[in-house]
Amino acid sequence: MKTHFSAAPAAAQDSVYMSTIERSRPNLTISETDVPPWLKEAKAAVRDLAVPKAWIYWADLLVTITIGYGCASVFLDMAGFSWMRALLFGVAVFAIFRASSFVHEIVHLRSRKLRSFQVAWDLLCGIPLLFPSFAYAHHLDHHRCDSYGTDSDGEYLPFGVDPPRLIGYFLLLTLVWPFLVVFRFLFLTPLSFLYPPFRPWLLERFSSFGIVNFRHRLVLSPHTPRAYWAFLDIACSIRVWVPIVLVGLGVFEWTRVALMFLIAASVLSLNFIRALCLHHYLSDEGQVSYVGQLQDSITLPDNPLVTELFVPLGLRFHALHHMFPHLPYHALGRAHRRLMRELPAGSDYHLTVRSGIGAVFYQFWKNTWQEPRKTRHATGHNPHFDASRTAN
Repeated sequence: MKTHFSAAPAAAQDSVYMSTIERSRPNLTISETDVPPWLKEAKAAVRDLAVPKAWIYWADLLVTITIGYGCASVFLDMAGFSWMRALLFGVAVFAIFRASSFVHEIVHLRSRKLRSFQVAWDLLCGIPLLFPSFAYAHHLDHHRCDSYGTDSDGEYLPFGVDPPRLIGYFLLLTLVWPFLVVFRFLFLTPLSFLYPPFRPWLLERFSSFGIVNFRHRLVLSPHTPRAYWAFLDIACSIRVWVPIVLVGLGVFEWTRVALMFLIAASVLSLNFIRALCLHHYLSDEGQVSYVGQLQDSITLPDNPLVTELFVPLGLRFHALHHMFPHLPYHALGRAHRRLMRELPAGSDYHLTVRSGIGAVFYQFWKNTWQEPRKTRHATGHNPHFDASRTAN
């Protein structure tokens, strides 16, 4: 599904496009026909919610990591199996998963007011969890109309088009990925500094975590903060070597490290489940228009307690997030209620609402079994963004 790009009046472009979705490649603009007629109305409805409240970010993060690290520490110190230990494990995994998800906010809210928050997050979460903020720098490609759903989008594969086994493969990959990350920081990071020509390759090809499309390459620019990234890289390498040395010295038992891997694999599994709840993943034909990107996204407003566990920090309002990616997470619920009330009934945004996570996975099953890829390609019919097909 190719997007038609053409020059738009500068005023319309600034007021409708550039303030909502991420800026595309230089000299690439979007046609006014590619945005819904109600977008200006939607933007006006949420304009006052765009300022992030730093105290919410700090309080949420600090409480979350205190719970996560506290439960993980007690879990690791306990021996044998007990229901209390299982409960501590579950709380630790969900809390660490939520804390790690703040990297998504850091990537989007590039505000000087939150610069200290980014550094603190890297020190408290990014380095300890081996998930520094540069490992999520690829995420902005997921929002650009010229890269969403293409090989340039590291977070997208046509899961809703390909057979269900593709999802199974990536769930199994969550068991392998912690070992690959450890290998990267254990050996490849030191090598990249000992042999500088290797470092660009490492940054471009093995520094984007949480991706599913391995054809993606991270694009480095003159503005890339390489010195800060180098600091994070070295710190993560030390973070990996320390427990290995402690095991060798007999301070830690190897079983403790194995349990840390179990926590990491569980967090990664939650992250993959979260990713599947964000889109229909029905695009397999190149660039997707702004409206197509919206229709391919999902909104999960119901069952907030359960949904927030699996899709934290407001990402359950994912269609809204793709409309206005710079809205802070604490404003998304309020913005969603405004849009549902003020936008015309039956708008593209209304049609993104689903009843729950179960409904999303049921739709995945229907999409991948009822209409195989080869049938669509043989007939030339491409109902990827047909609202009647994906609605509840």
